[in-house]
Amino acid sequence: MTKDSQHDLAQPGLRETARPTQKPGRSGSRRSGRLLGGRGGQYLATSAVLLVVLLAWQFLPAWLNTPSYVMPVFSDVLRALTDPAAFPRYVSNAAVTMTEVMLGLAIGVSLGLLLAIVLSEMPRVYAVVFPYVVAIESIPKVAVAPLFVIWFGFGLTSKVIVVVMLAFFPVLVNTIHGLRAVERDHIDLFRVNGSGPVQMRLRLMIPSALPQIFSGLELAVANAMVGAIVAEFVGAQQGLGMLILQAQGRMETAAVFALLIILSALGILLNVSVRALRRVVVSWEITR
Repeated sequence: MTKDSQHDLAQPGLRETARPTQKPGRSGSRRSGRLLGGRGGQYLATSAVLLVVLLAWQFLPAWLNTPSYVMPVFSDVLRALTDPAAFPRYVSNAAVTMTEVMLGLAIGVSLGLLLAIVLSEMPRVYAVVFPYVVAIESIPKVAVAPLFVIWFGFGLTSKVIVVVMLAFFPVLVNTIHGLRAVERDHIDLFRVNGSGPVQMRLRLMIPSALPQIFSGLELAVANAMVGAIVAEFVGAQQGLGMLILQAQGRMETAAVFALLIILSALGILLNVSVRALRRVVVSWEITR
């Protein structure tokens, strides 16, 4: 028996007590590190930044002696946002804007997917058409909004067409890239196994392109909100964009900020919905 083992036997509680005192501390530090470095830490940091911004918004305008029509304090914005008299107008006009957005998204996304599938199946047509697609995509779509208002009036149609244009191109371009990125080896494997053209598209090409399709859809959702509001700025009888113009004309800056908060909340809701759908449909994709 060595001297070290004799020393350990002489002090039997030494090792048994040393290990438990070290492990809890280490595991506790690891748990706290994971908490601060994971989602909990992100939420905590986001909440802290939001709190600092709201406090600065509340106190800086008064401290700098800024007029309320230039920069209202946050409490004034909150009061305008929760005004019982204005709430029905907010709801009814938000419904109009969201109708424009959802209709435009449905049409634009559908057309983008359909044309992308057609172009991906016709290489020669793709080579001729795609440069024009890129050229049209480079045109600021909001710049043509006045034309649509002139052609189709101040009603729903002109707003939906603007949204369609802004939603169409991201879906078209991303879907084409996704369909054309399918590896040739996978296509050959499906052909060897006897898959026909329809089966190959439904079981290989479209599922493989889903990540790119959803990336285009996320861009389309963001563009759709912008398109609807800009079209309402140009000319509208209803909608949140019209309310913003009315509040700006009356120098009610607090109401303008309140409407911007509503628009931001609606945009976040749409974006979160698309991301949630992406996690369900593209379940094999590595989350970022």
